[in-house]
Order: sequence, then C-alpha cells, then structure tokens
Amino acid sequence: MRSNSLFLTLFLSIITVLSTSKANNNNIELNKNDLTSSSSFQESLDINILPRDYMLSSFNFKLQSDDIIPSTSSFDTNDNLFTFRKYNGFPKNIEPLLNSANVKTLFLKFTRGHWDSHKWGKLPKNGFSSGGSGVELWSLIEAKDKTEAMDNWSMLMSQLSGMFCSSFNFINLEKITFPKDINSYITGKISVDSLPPLTNGNSYFLMRGSLANEPICTENLSPFLKFLPTKGKVGLASLLDGHILFDSYWNSMSIDLNTVCDFDSERCHYDMKIDINFMINIPKSLARTKRPTPKPIPAEELQCDTSKKFTEWECFPLPDKKEYSFFISEIFGNSIKDRSRLNLLSKSNIRVLGIDSDYWNTAIKVNDELLGTANNQYELNSEAKSEYDLYISTTDNSKLDSNLLKANNPPLHVSRSLTGNSQDKGGLRVTFTNPSQTRDVIIKYYETLPWFMRLYVSSLKISSSDENLSDSDLENLITDRFISLSEIRSKPLHLEYTIIIPKGTTLTLQCDLEKPLLNYEEYPPDANHGFEIESALVVVLDKYFNNKNYFIRTPTLLLSLATPDFSMPYNVSP
Repeated sequence: MRSNSLFLTLFLSIITVLSTSKANNNNIELNKNDLTSSSSFQESLDINILPRDYMLSSFNFKLQSDDIIPSTSSFDTNDNLFTFRKYNGFPKNIEPLLNSANVKTLFLKFTRGHWDSHKWGKLPKNGFSSGGSGVELWSLIEAKDKTEAMDNWSMLMSQLSGMFCSSFNFINLEKITFPKDINSYITGKISVDSLPPLTNGNSYFLMRGSLANEPICTENLSPFLKFLPTKGKVGLASLLDGHILFDSYWNSMSIDLNTVCDFDSERCHYDMKIDINFMINIPKSLARTKRPTPKPIPAEELQCDTSKKFTEWECFPLPDKKEYSFFISEIFGNSIKDRSRLNLLSKSNIRVLGIDSDYWNTAIKVNDELLGTANNQYELNSEAKSEYDLYISTTDNSKLDSNLLKANNPPLHVSRSLTGNSQDKGGLRVTFTNPSQTRDVIIKYYETLPWFMRLYVSSLKISSSDENLSDSDLENLITDRFISLSEIRSKPLHLEYTIIIPKGTTLTLQCDLEKPLLNYEEYPPDANHGFEIESALVVVLDKYFNNKNYFIRTPTLLLSLATPDFSMPYNVSP
C-alpha cells in the first residue's frame, strides 16, 4: 500500500513539472510575440418567405482564425516543437489541410436538387455559395507548374474524401479544368493583394472539378457542424437537422475558405464562411410534422367544397387556408438551444424577410415569454441560459413585400438538354432567356464535358427568337471564345464563351456530338442507367449589378451510351 502511495506521489510530481515547463514556454511565446487573440465567430439566420408558401432558410456562419505565426518568428530552436498555435474555436484541421497541398483558397459546395428560378427568383448569395446538383470544388493552389498543381490537387482530394465522407477522390485528371478568365468567377471572393506572397518562383493555379449528382446525406452535414465552435449543440446551428435539410426541395451547403494577409503588419489569418440553405413548403412541412407517417386525413378534418358534388365518399378539397401560424420548431423539429457565447463581436441574428407587416406578425419566444419587434429582426442576447423559438403568423399568405419580390427577379433563365435518340450520335442544346425588356446582359458560359462526349464545336449553330437578327449579327453576339479540347481518358472538353444576350430575347446554341464505345471496365455498375454529366456554369457579368456577378448552374444531364451485353463473357465456354 505504501509503495503505491509513493508511486502516485512521484507520478503527480512529474506531471506538475511537465505542465509548469510547458506553461512557461507558452508564456515566453506570449510575452515575446506580444500576441492577442484576433479570432472571431459570427452566426445569422435569414428566413425568406416566398410566394406559394415557400420558405428559404439561410444559415450563415463566419469564422476567423488567430494570426498565423511564421515559423521564422518562433523563438524555439527545437524543430518548432512548441511553436505557438491558438485556435480559439477555429477548426484545428484546416491549417494542416491547406498546408499539405499548398492551398490558399478553397470553395466547396454540396448541392442537391434544382433551383426553380421561375418560382423562387434569385439564388441566395447571388448563386456563388451553391453549385450544380452534386459536389463542386474550386481551389487556388500554389505550385511551380501544372504537373505539381495536379499532384497537390490529388493530395487535397484524398484528404477531403475522408474529412467529408464523400467521393472527392473520383475528381481525377478526367474531371479537372483550369478556368481561363479567373476574375469572372472569383470577383469579390479573392483579393489578389491579400494573398500570401509566392515563393521560389511559384505561380497560382485556379482549378475546378465536380461530381454530378453525388449523393448527399447526413454524413456530409456532420463535418460542417464539427467545424463550428458550438459543434451544432447551441446557438442557431442547434436548429439544423439532417432529416429536415435533406427532405427539402433544394438544399446547399458550402464552405468558402481564404488565406488573408496584411503586409503592413506581416500577419496572415484564415477566413471561413459556412452557408447552409434549403427550401421547404410551409403547409407541407407542418403537415409532415403533424403526421410523420402518411395517413388519410380524418373525416372531421376534411374541408370540402360544398358547391361541387359532395357525398360521404366524394370530396373536392378547398384550397389551402390563407391564414396560419407556426413556431419554427414545428418545421425544424428543434428549438434554439441557448445562444452562442463565442461570438463576442456581435450577437446571433435572426431576420424574417419578404413579408408585408400589415398581414404578417413575427415574435421570438425566450423561454416562456413572447417578444416582438417592428422590423422582424431579433438578437439572441439573453445572459441566462435560455431556449429560443421564432413565431410567424399571417392573415393572408399572399401578401408579401412587392419591392423585394421585384428585386428578387433573376437576370437570366437558362436551360440545357441533350437532343437526338441515336446510340452513337446526338446533340447538345443550351438556351438563354433575357427577361429584361430594357437592357442586354453579358454572360460567361462555362462548360465542362467528359472526353467520351465528342462535341463538334465547328457544328455550332446560333438561333434567336428575334427574327430581325441576321446570321452575322448572331455570330457577333459571341465576343470571346476559349476552347480546350478533350484528350481520351485524360482530359475533359473545356469551353468558355462570352455572350451578349439582347433584351427580351431567347438565344439558343446547339452542337452535334458523337457517342463512342467504351472499354468493358469503363462502364459504371448500372450501365443502363447512363452517365451523369455535370452542370454548366453561367455567370452574368452585367454592369448594372455593380460587378456583383450572378451565378447560375444548369440541371445535370443523363447521357445514354451504347451498352454491351455484360453477360457474354460468362456465357462463352472455355
């Protein structure tokens, strides 16, 4: 018994010495570098009520790391073993992720579904924070040449695959493109003057890749929540539930990560923005919450149109009610568990947008107390631990903010489809419609097609709904062309066109393509399903938007190729 006591005393003494030594080293770093925390965390939620009872929920989280201390400024000489790093809520795995692949900027987008611009208007964040259906990735990598940049890209994909439980490792050389006109795609998102200085004669390479219709599920949401200092347990993130998010009509999760440097103070830090957006229908979501299992509506709850044939067995239902009220916990399945106490620079904000205050009322429930404001904006500012819930009611759901609806009209409508039903030939058609009757728009059309879609660019035909435009006029509408031809099994086709869409006009581009036969092992497991083709990107460069470019992704395509009989190798006797 005595020996055990001596051993315990000796063990505690060693731990105390080591802790004191480490604390002293940290204190030396703090004093010598005179460091103060510059990290920050902000969160906000915008609830936008749209026509036909649609509701867009936009969660926005902003994180900033402490200053990145260059290794040369460290006072230790033991291989930087005790180099000072203080994250204060910023995720620790970001810095190793970026440094290993020499990545300076990362734009990552998980999107599911197709945005209906005719019903819902403009995309949130002008479309920058959402991609095409599936996974989309943009990265600014420092490297000596393209070969090294591709090696760094492969390393980045391997790490992202494990971090986000997704198939990033399938974004290989056959799917990578190097955007030519960088400014069109990252204007206002990357400041060249704030990027870290290049070393050893390196250059920056902007690279893009995507996976069409990549399955997205709760396993992809979990890493987003783990990046937050609250881990989704408190604050606005406690509202997020995977079942509600992925049962929506459209949803998007994105991360914008930048390395920002101040050359006057010789300091750099990481800026991270996490955006989570999804679209639901209010009555249907409330009905689903009330009846999780689909069941017939009880007879006493039916609202029948008595002006039509009405019996015990027949009922023509009345239109949905114009008035309703609800708490957002009835839709999200959760209330807000307390407020985040890490965002010291600002409070957690909630805004309800798009409503006419004469017909709509909002209030926030703090514990059991209901509080309202005149501007439908709320802060989570209770000092005591509290539970929050947002209340929304209306006497006429058709009364919305007309000015906001008008400003929400998209500047362009785009559709893309495959033509032809042959197994070896077909075509690609893209249609652009400018709804404005007063001004033209200038767009950047960005297309990436796999090598097995052999597009004949020389067969391009342009047509317009304006019969007054001649063939030469139509040709002049394409002011700039960039074409990078595909290479079999190693490189996709990459097109970038700058096009003028006249006011009130529909412009159609159409090309012929050839469908080759693939090798036996190149077909997917379900070969008869077809090949998923990623979305095309259209960027509206219209000067009337004050250089705030608007981004549109077309729906994905499903390409059918001639499929061999895979049972033949097993039916032939040796």
